[in-house]
Amino acid sequence: MKLILQLLIGGFVGFFVVYALMNFSEVHFAGEITVISLIAVSIILIALSIFRSQKIKSLNTQNFSGDEEDEVEDRKYKMFADYSLFANSSFVLSVLALSLSLITTQNLMLTIASMCLLIITFIFIYYMGHLMQQVYQERNLPSTSDPDYAKSLLDIADDGEKHVILDGLYKSHSLLNISLVAAIILSTVYSVTREDSQIFSIILMAAVLLVVNSKYLLVVRNK
Repeated sequence: MKLILQLLIGGFVGFFVVYALMNFSEVHFAGEITVISLIAVSIILIALSIFRSQKIKSLNTQNFSGDEEDEVEDRKYKMFADYSLFANSSFVLSVLALSLSLITTQNLMLTIASMCLLIITFIFIYYMGHLMQQVYQERNLPSTSDPDYAKSLLDIADDGEKHVILDGLYKSHSLLNISLVAAIILSTVYSVTREDSQIFSIILMAAVLLVVNSKYLLVVRNK
């Protein structure tokens, strides 16, 4: 499996390098070069995710005791967090690459490559549930197919873990609010100065902001 993934990554990288060299005079920086760059970064992140998951599996095959066991558990936790960050970032970049490919380049090969990469990154995100079982082998973690997976996962967490989870979620919620407001302002300024209307994007971001805040406040209110 690892060899197949390495071959796929090598094939992707080789293809895009050769493609860029053969068509450099025809490639526009804002279009195809941008999409190729996004795909390349996404592939690198996938490779890093594979490295982290293999390292976790390797640690599980070894025996540790005492303080060393605690250090290994901490390392596995951090490597799983890195895996999650790399996989999710790769997924977002793949979505962006596909969107830009459809809008700016309309290049069939880049579009197909972006779609394939999007599917691969989605598989890596789905695999996170299984990898979590590798990190917390002693726990009876809920299945990812459980409709109440988030609630079940929170129920089995101890007080310290709940604090970390809720602290991260609250900070993410606050950052999302600030980011969406900033994006709305920048889109408005862009629309006014460039005479390129971004009304649909502004309305969509405002709707997301409204839904997210309403959901959060209603959950808090009904507790």
